[in-house]
Amino acid sequence: MTETHEDISIIRHGDTLDVVFNRPEKHNALTPQMYDAIAGACRSADSDREIRLLTLRGAGGEAFSAGSDIGHFQTFSSFHDGLDYESRFVGVLTELEKVRVPTLAVIDGVCAGAGLLLAAACDVRIATHGSRFCLPIARTLGNSLSVHSVALLADRIGSSRLMSLVARAGVMSSDEALRNGFLSDCATETEFASLTAQVSRELLAAAPMTVWTIRESLRRIRTRSITDNDDLMRMIYSSDDFKAGVDGFLRGERPVWAGV
Repeated sequence: MTETHEDISIIRHGDTLDVVFNRPEKHNALTPQMYDAIAGACRSADSDREIRLLTLRGAGGEAFSAGSDIGHFQTFSSFHDGLDYESRFVGVLTELEKVRVPTLAVIDGVCAGAGLLLAAACDVRIATHGSRFCLPIARTLGNSLSVHSVALLADRIGSSRLMSLVARAGVMSSDEALRNGFLSDCATETEFASLTAQVSRELLAAAPMTVWTIRESLRRIRTRSITDNDDLMRMIYSSDDFKAGVDGFLRGERPVWAGV
């Protein structure tokens, strides 16, 4: 089975469903259509009992994903569009966290923004040495994350490290990501295919219901105190700073933040 959507491919290799972000010229920036295809792949894995593993990866060897395609934000006419975007993305993360089979993020290169969150939603993350992890929204767009996304990243890398990544627009190296537990394994470029094959075999050998119940238990623990944050999203997506951030990013200029 191979499904080729615009900018994304879903390829079945035996009992593995491989989701490939295929916009290397854009560092695999994610469009709304790609989000829909990811959710569709999760549903395919749920409905086909012969699928035992779902993997996410980026094409081109330069990026897993640099995050959301910023051009899409130009279409926003009010904060309602921002709320709809965040709700749609949380829906994709939830589909990925609830899929019945083990999930593996195969990271080679930049893993940023929404790409970082998709990787965080997977059970296991592996990467090449030299891969980089970041969340530069306070430097680039002036937008924010849903409380669901904040809780997910805080769980995976710690709240202090998350705040530092955001506030300082820092970059987390693969070595640091390995030390803090975000990654399970790293390898050189030449050894990465062997590592991917090894980890895939291990996940394929796991009892899927065991993996799912542990993941679901952790998800329930994490989300038990999550409350609505539409007020924060309204403030962000109706702000002058967000408009300036999107316009500046697409012009290749650094925005001047006004704080309103």
